[in-house]
Amino acid sequence: IGTHLSQENDQQTFEVRRISRGCLSNIQSWGDISAHSELVNANYSGVLVIAISTASGSGEEYDSEISIRLFRISQFIRCLNKEKQNSFPPQPLLAHRSDEQIEEEGGNEEIDSQLINKGHQYCNIKDGAIKTKGRILNYFIEQGTSRPW
Repeated sequence: IGTHLSQENDQQTFEVRRISRGCLSNIQSWGDISAHSELVNANYSGVLVIAISTASGSGEEYDSEISIRLFRISQFIRCLNKEKQNSFPPQPLLAHRSDEQIEEEGGNEEIDSQLINKGHQYCNIKDGAIKTKGRILNYFIEQGTSRPW
């Protein structure tokens, strides 16, 4: 009985986390500059990194979830570094704090570990990891140079 309750609790915990990340994703997609500031203050980038933390065995190891989180990290960094569909200007200070959160959670290493994850036919994790890594690294490129991502 104890094992069954533990598995049920794990499934419920996963569902709560998945739904919560979905709500945060909607805020990321549709929110204004104030919403993005709140996401950075709430360690949103760090939360997304934790969600892909399979290298240490502490996160969900579901390919589609990993792929979605890599996409969200990539999009969030892009929106902070560049204009978000002309809604608001680049936010370099928020981008810097977000990058620090990724580093604090071991995100660069976690993203690197996904470079060997091929995923499945509908979920190309390796490409997502490459794009996310590129966006993180582009944070360090001077504003005057062209960006590959």
